[in-house]
Amino acid sequence: MDHEQYSSQHAGALKHWLGLFNVGVQLTKPGIIFGNLASVLGGYFLAGSGHLANPAHLLATLIGTALVIGCGCVINNCADRDIDRRMVRTCHRALALRAISVPAAVSYAIALGVTGFGLLWAGSNMLACTLALVGLVVYAGVYTYWLKRRSHWATLIGSLSGAMPPVIGYCAVSGRFDATAMLLVLVFCCWQMPHSHAITVMRREDFRAARLPLLSLPEAHRQIHAYMLAFLASTMALGVVAQMNAVYFALMLGFCGYWMALAASATRLTDPPAWARRVFGCSILLVLVLNLSLAVLR
Repeated sequence: MDHEQYSSQHAGALKHWLGLFNVGVQLTKPGIIFGNLASVLGGYFLAGSGHLANPAHLLATLIGTALVIGCGCVINNCADRDIDRRMVRTCHRALALRAISVPAAVSYAIALGVTGFGLLWAGSNMLACTLALVGLVVYAGVYTYWLKRRSHWATLIGSLSGAMPPVIGYCAVSGRFDATAMLLVLVFCCWQMPHSHAITVMRREDFRAARLPLLSLPEAHRQIHAYMLAFLASTMALGVVAQMNAVYFALMLGFCGYWMALAASATRLTDPPAWARRVFGCSILLVLVLNLSLAVLR
């Protein structure tokens, strides 16, 4: 036996499978998944007042939601492959590079979705499963296939899907869609709008190259300020309805105040991309603080 040839073939096969694995992971946009799972945990422990009664239930909720989000991201990659080829930020994605075929990616998305919904149905509850379905339909259908290329209002509609993870976590424990769940939707929709508009300011040339609808810079500034105010008001209302403690209110007032001060900075006029990066970075920190506060400060 030629051991050197065998080793070479084995190494080649291993490299092939590792390549496929990396493509599969990349298609699901793991950064988006992990960010949303933090929100699932925030909603989950909010409903449980910081206590974990059933680890298997939590695991099913987390993994099921992650798989459904991954399904939506793969579908988004399939639909946006032509856009991705025109943008510096996304031109390296697997479907943009044709590293995987569209039929293979669609089959992968179906497998992720079926497994994710099955886990939520069997291991969590029907309400959590239904909310995940709403999020998927809004993100992969209404936002990606219908509105994204037609109107800047796509961001607002798409924010509904981004608000589903904390509500899934909350309803997985509570088993009901109540005033707290409704306020979670409002809070996370209002957070996502400044976050998303900051991205369009940072990547303005990419969005122009992809011929996607864009707000003018003054209008983007106005909307960012308006949604920040709406976010602050909705977090306060959520704190009252969910009976959060005083530390929650202090943290939200402090971090929201800092976020709004960044947004009001004069650099929005002199250096919009740098201004947007700071607003974007603060939005990530703010939502992490919010999720942690929901989990432990009730």
